[in-house]
Amino acid sequence: MTTAASFLKNNYLVFSKVAYSILIGVVGTALLVLFLTFLIESVQTLNFIPWIIAFTSAMTGYSLLDKTRDRLKRKEISSVCAGVLTVTISFIVLNLIFVLSNGEYLLTRWDLLLFLVLGVACSELGAVLAIKYFNLKR
Repeated sequence: MTTAASFLKNNYLVFSKVAYSILIGVVGTALLVLFLTFLIESVQTLNFIPWIIAFTSAMTGYSLLDKTRDRLKRKEISSVCAGVLTVTISFIVLNLIFVLSNGEYLLTRWDLLLFLVLGVACSELGAVLAIKYFNLKR
């Protein structure tokens, strides 16, 4: 029999693992973009941001399922939501970085739309890869 305390503890553990997976994607995006801006100009860095977003979103989808394993019921939908959150938070953080360093916004709403499409697709692909990998290990 499940008590309310154990139910809340299990939900808190799942929430913290989801938040950790999203945080890994956001921090990874910010660090990669900052590294590139030290090597090349900010305007040229914009060409690499979609690739970085795609990679970190796939990493988020995989990490989410790796951390939660069988605790999530709808794995694909959860990974898509994690990808959307990763892209949205990364977009905000990158815009703040560009505003503080250059004094202007370099990312537009069309960039956000492109990043969301890439984030959803790559996060789903990362989740599918994780599901197939975990099924192989059984």
